[in-house]
Amino acid sequence: MPIKYDEYNQVSVMSINGDFTGAEVDAMKKHVDDLIEKKQIVDFVVDFEKSGFIDSEGLEALLWLKQRAEELFGQMKLVKLDENCRKILEITRLEPRFECHGDLTGALKTMR
Repeated sequence: MPIKYDEYNQVSVMSINGDFTGAEVDAMKKHVDDLIEKKQIVDFVVDFEKSGFIDSEGLEALLWLKQRAEELFGQMKLVKLDENCRKILEITRLEPRFECHGDLTGALKTMR
């Protein structure tokens, strides 16, 4: 499974395993909608520790997730981005739109 899902105190943590590309996007969106509808989870952390690439569909999915969370007064944060993923966000000028953390614990501590 390319994305592993865990929950910590009403926060969904999605760990990306491999490249975050179009193949995983639809499954991720469906899972997020299920979490929101069935469990009322509106806070999300996306962990990129085991990922080194995000394509355009992956970027769109991150923007979608952020917007979806914020519509429901939740939050979305990114953790453990490597240099390549950071560069992709920088080149696409999306870096300022995301709150990034060095580790999962730090991101979880900043959740309301």
